[in-house]
Amino acid sequence: MSSSARPTKKAKKSSTGQPAAAGPSAIDDLTALTTAQLYSLSAKRHRDYSREIVRMAQEERDRAHVALQEMQSRLERANEHLEKMEENSRDAHREYLDAKNLLIRVRQSSNSTVPPMNIALDDSSVEDILGIISKKPSGNNAASSGKSPGGKKSQKFPYIEDILVSMAKSGQLHKGTKLSLAECHLVNKKDNSQFVNTMKLVEELWTEEEELFLRSSREEIEESMEEAKIIAETISLRCLTKLNEFEGREDPTPTNHQKPSFVSVGNRARRVFIGRKKGDENLV
Repeated sequence: MSSSARPTKKAKKSSTGQPAAAGPSAIDDLTALTTAQLYSLSAKRHRDYSREIVRMAQEERDRAHVALQEMQSRLERANEHLEKMEENSRDAHREYLDAKNLLIRVRQSSNSTVPPMNIALDDSSVEDILGIISKKPSGNNAASSGKSPGGKKSQKFPYIEDILVSMAKSGQLHKGTKLSLAECHLVNKKDNSQFVNTMKLVEELWTEEEELFLRSSREEIEESMEEAKIIAETISLRCLTKLNEFEGREDPTPTNHQKPSFVSVGNRARRVFIGRKKGDENLV
């Protein structure tokens, strides 16, 4: 190499001895890089926020789905319960219609001249009772003896049918009150034990249709008073018939002197209940 060759150029230094500042293009590159980093950070945050929103929305959807399933299950149970209630209502309505038709047939047969035993009824015990009704003295005979039909004019204690009709009209039976726990203005407090025994006997002997009818609302009882009286009288005569059976009589048909007053029936029912209790004790 010759001595005339030029030496390499060295970096220029500022007056202070420091390297010269970067040019405008370097600053723009740095600014763009910083801006891109900021945009990237902002996009990442936005992405994370969007993912959180999506996650929350999915959880809300899952909760809504679970709630919907629970509501559907409740709706199914409610529909099943409604169907059962409708079926029970239809059954109760059919029983009510059957009881009403039975009452109509009983009233027609009791007013007809045809012997009651020739009429087919659903309740076999009603047939026996209708035979008793047909044997009642006529109005002329009652007038000649100075008594009203059935002897109610001279009765000392209320009959079972009068008590049942009175309690049905008062609305106590519609509330579901047991007969033996009900109250009746026709019964004196001193005769309460006979009343309780009589009502226990009635609870044993009345049919489901008769109970359903007498436990109707006050308005329904008022509208069907004739039917209520017939049912009460039927139950009253059945009590006399069953008491005769319990007492071992060959012919359980009530005689003319047997009256269905609650005191007489209550005393007889008490003896029957005591006999049952003793029989159960002997079996033990």
